[in-house]
Amino acid sequence: MNWLQPKVFAELLIKRNTLWFLLLLIFVGSLNAKEQVLLVAEEHVPYIGLNIPNQGYVHQIVSEAFNRQGINVDIVYYPAARAQKLAIEGKVDGILPVYENNLLSDTFLYSKPFPGDVIGLLKRKDTEVSVDIDKKNINEIFSELRNYHFGLVRGSASEQLIEESQYLSKQYVSNNLINIDKLYAKRIDFALIDKFSAGHLIVSQRPHMIGKLEFVYPALVDKAFHIAFTKSNVNSQRYLELFNQGLASMAADGRLAQILAKHGFAISPSNEDKEANKTSLLIGTVNNADMLILKDLSSHFEASNPDVKLRWKVLDEEVLRKRLLTDLSINAGEFDVMTIGSYEVPIWAKNDWIIPIDSLPQKYDLDDIVESVKNDVSVNEQLYALPFYAESSVTYYRADLFKQAGIVMPQQPTFEQIYDFANKLNSPTKGVYGICLRGKAGWGSNLALITTMVNSYGGSWFDLNWRPQIATKEWHNAVSMYVDLITKFGPPNAIDNNYVENLNLFQRGKCAIWIDASIAASALADSTQSEFSEHIEMANAPIALHKNGSNWLWTWSLAIPSSSSHKEVATKFAQWATSKEYIELVAEKYGWHLIPQGTRKSSYENEAYIKAAPFAPVVMETINSIDLYHSTFKPSPYLGVQFVPIPEFTSMGDQVAELIAKALRKEITIEFALKQSQILVERQMRISGYF
Repeated sequence: MNWLQPKVFAELLIKRNTLWFLLLLIFVGSLNAKEQVLLVAEEHVPYIGLNIPNQGYVHQIVSEAFNRQGINVDIVYYPAARAQKLAIEGKVDGILPVYENNLLSDTFLYSKPFPGDVIGLLKRKDTEVSVDIDKKNINEIFSELRNYHFGLVRGSASEQLIEESQYLSKQYVSNNLINIDKLYAKRIDFALIDKFSAGHLIVSQRPHMIGKLEFVYPALVDKAFHIAFTKSNVNSQRYLELFNQGLASMAADGRLAQILAKHGFAISPSNEDKEANKTSLLIGTVNNADMLILKDLSSHFEASNPDVKLRWKVLDEEVLRKRLLTDLSINAGEFDVMTIGSYEVPIWAKNDWIIPIDSLPQKYDLDDIVESVKNDVSVNEQLYALPFYAESSVTYYRADLFKQAGIVMPQQPTFEQIYDFANKLNSPTKGVYGICLRGKAGWGSNLALITTMVNSYGGSWFDLNWRPQIATKEWHNAVSMYVDLITKFGPPNAIDNNYVENLNLFQRGKCAIWIDASIAASALADSTQSEFSEHIEMANAPIALHKNGSNWLWTWSLAIPSSSSHKEVATKFAQWATSKEYIELVAEKYGWHLIPQGTRKSSYENEAYIKAAPFAPVVMETINSIDLYHSTFKPSPYLGVQFVPIPEFTSMGDQVAELIAKALRKEITIEFALKQSQILVERQMRISGYF
């Protein structure tokens, strides 16, 4: 008998001496417990912080490096100055992330370095810098900038760069966001800040400042991160050595690079490419099947263009958006080709963040692009991106399960029917769940579906005066249905699932119903990818009270940022990747059923495609049925279906999405989530001057 099993132990606990068994349990637990290291950290977004994926790559690297050595890590967060004080006083085992500092070498032991940040000057666009930063060292630069006012975070790693420059006018604050606000308000001239932190804060918390501030190039210095272990701790040397060993093993087996790439960092031109005098293009794209095919087949473009080297950042949708917008917000110029959606095109074009697409060669055949899709990537009839594929939302379902249960999916289901079907088909003991929906927080993740539900329940984001309409009956009904479907009939950990995770579950037959993008149809129909391909069928996206805005329209397109140094070559690649030639290449290498959907008329006139992809007419019919001008039942001031095409929406949407995710986790009520959403959206709209 395994008496350590919880159920058996509980029975014994009742029958025997309680204290004796409790002591025994503590003893047995201590035999299996790992040693624990306590570290203190300053939240340094996007590198480390409580509210970013995996708490950031720094947290993930440090945790995994120690775990490889059999040690658990507990990281607690404090403001920079307080964190440093705790570490110096020896109340914790160490502090991170820090730079190596000779002035504190008597207090700390510094770990081996791991990838860090890029420190430089953030300024307003109207602040002229007369110093040639590219040709001077840091001391010379700050000497010539002595008449300006600098903002610093007290106790931060960046402060160490100029802590000996007594002649500078310095203003200290507790965090970077305060400095950004002071800079915007013209209370300081420069903020000394990491460029990725600056971009992240502007995008996520001060979207109205996008395009108003800029990072001065080149950066002052690239700084590696370290853990600083407190010397007063008798275990500091051992912790140092164990972490260094774990870090070295992660670098050796590629795990370090994998973590960095997942968070959207690293990747720079190789020395081989530089020596070969190749033009290096960095392409930022989303991690779905069609884009992975593009990445795979891009070697054909390189073969035809031997002077070009393509590099890729393939990221989760939400991470991609943040990285791209962060790049634009501070004019970083890292990317040459950006995969952007319907939401971004009009806003980014208006702000001159992407270049217009002109002078397409005749063989590209622009007239072959589906008209609604062409309009989706144009502003005032000027093309600003080249459409790679277009999609709407649909309902996928396992026809075999429906037949076994004696139920029929109508071509136009309602959410009440979907609830009833999911309830009847939910069978966790058999490994099948009633429904899979996006649970991951993000304006393009869970909120994409939720917004279409709100539309169909008769709600909207704003009234005609741009007043938020979130704390309403319509929103409550929609979100309640969403939460009920996932919590009652969804798979475990559904809150972590986005498009890719749900696609994988549905391909393996784990979901009876899935409501998501029509682009998944090609992968689901492919028997080499989907175990139940012959049983998968499609219906329209569900409706509630109204059909208005019940299914979304989205176009993933390739755009060229104005900050790219290789616009001509980047445009050439975008043309190739969205051409008829590329579609034929996909058909040849992967099969007609896997070509990019929804963009070219000729594809839907091709008998080989229609024969290989029986879902094709449904996809095109769904896309053509969308009425952008009536996506909400009541009149609204915007044209988006599952988004609102204003710059502030990404930030507001992410915050609302997170509040709804908390309601999904039962941390807060739906009522509280919607009330708080109403407050934060109203505050942002007032700050941005909408009313």
